[in-house]
Amino acid sequence: MVTLSRVLAASLLALAATACAPPREAGHGTLELAECRLPGLDRAALCGSHEVWEDREGRKGRRIALKVAVLPARRRGAEPDPIVVLAGGPGQGAIALAPQVAPLFTRLNDSRDIVLVDQRGTGQSHPLDCKADEEPTLQALFEDSLPEKMVLECLGKLDADPRHYATPTAVADLDEVLGALGYASVNLWGGSYGTRVALELMRRLPARVRTATLDGVAPSDMKLPLSFVADGEAAFEKLLADCAGEPGCRAAYPDLRRDLDALRARLARSPARAQIGDPVTGEAHAVRVTENVLLSGLFRPLYAPEIASLLPFAITRAAGGDFNPLLAQNLEFTNGLEKNLSVGMHLSVVCSEDVPRITPADLEATSRAFFGRALVDDFLRACAHWPRATLPADFHEPVRSTAPVLILSGGIDPATPPRLGEKVLATLPNGRHAVAPRLSHGVSAQGCAPRLIEKFVREADARSLDVSCLERLPRPFFVLPAGARP
Repeated sequence: MVTLSRVLAASLLALAATACAPPREAGHGTLELAECRLPGLDRAALCGSHEVWEDREGRKGRRIALKVAVLPARRRGAEPDPIVVLAGGPGQGAIALAPQVAPLFTRLNDSRDIVLVDQRGTGQSHPLDCKADEEPTLQALFEDSLPEKMVLECLGKLDADPRHYATPTAVADLDEVLGALGYASVNLWGGSYGTRVALELMRRLPARVRTATLDGVAPSDMKLPLSFVADGEAAFEKLLADCAGEPGCRAAYPDLRRDLDALRARLARSPARAQIGDPVTGEAHAVRVTENVLLSGLFRPLYAPEIASLLPFAITRAAGGDFNPLLAQNLEFTNGLEKNLSVGMHLSVVCSEDVPRITPADLEATSRAFFGRALVDDFLRACAHWPRATLPADFHEPVRSTAPVLILSGGIDPATPPRLGEKVLATLPNGRHAVAPRLSHGVSAQGCAPRLIEKFVREADARSLDVSCLERLPRPFFVLPAGARP
């Protein structure tokens, strides 16, 4: 992250130069924007909305408003090609990510607008939320399940046709919004599922793309959530191996795998009971810790190295009967995700683009995997009810583009590992794949990555980048103080 303390003098000069400048009319297009405030940002943005047909092909029925926010370039005479942020999930709204992406692009924002559009079905763009009548219990949060009853209730309450919320339709929306904002070519930045949107835009609208930064590639031919099973297991095995290879971690947790195997076998026979405090009220709640709760608790932290660094400690404590460290770190992760994820939108994408391609042979393989097939079975049941979009015939084919592309992958990513980046790179002749071997899901904000992205966007050349700095980023582990016992 770029901090104010590191660039204080330059920041003060820039603020002084731009303090009297009026808000820039982003792109000088026809979409009306007004000054607005976004939570977590200390300067004004420009906001507006753009109406589109829900059924873009039929052009009839419901119209929906797409929420748009622009962080205008700080300097006059800005570059004409903005940064366009494409959120992940699928189901995340882009505008809610403004506090996270603004620091990432702070230097680029001096001369380029940052554009955030809540994709249809997310954020403030007719979200396909599946809000239950009652707040979910802590037990439900730890189960990490997708109850069929909840899916059916959600489908019955939606004021939307889920068949019109898949990726190709969102790309057509974005093209229309960019035109209304007055932008010709843009610099795409996509994270996780946002990379799928970016790739589809590169396929359908090549003239729009000046550059594309893809962080954690989720191509259209992967099979969510099936791919999580194998990739999650690989990331978890790497965690165990890395702990065994690091002297401090190995000394603190010498029997980690044995403890885990014994714990899992014990929970499979007889679930345990644990007490954990509600993060809002502080009230203690009983949680039934099953084998599935354990597996979910091991998988989620793999997304973030900082949280995963606690897993050896949490496993050891759980093996001794104290489940609080494991449950607490998962609660932190789950609460943050649920605040900005539209479950209905998630299902509209996954049930149309991924689940239909899962084969019986795929399912047979998951039954032998460490994380099993519980999550996959949940989605199979949900998608049996969820309406599916009609996709273009070439949707699952590799994207071929001559645009400059920077692909970033975390070497221990449980969801979008480097193998997917390599696969996508094969048909992008002006692309470069940079791997941070000890990072997980989301590389852009870590270490030297913001500087690499800045240089790439300015020069529109990924192949000349020196990405060796990513290889030096460390993987931490939380180790008990000397003499302490779990």
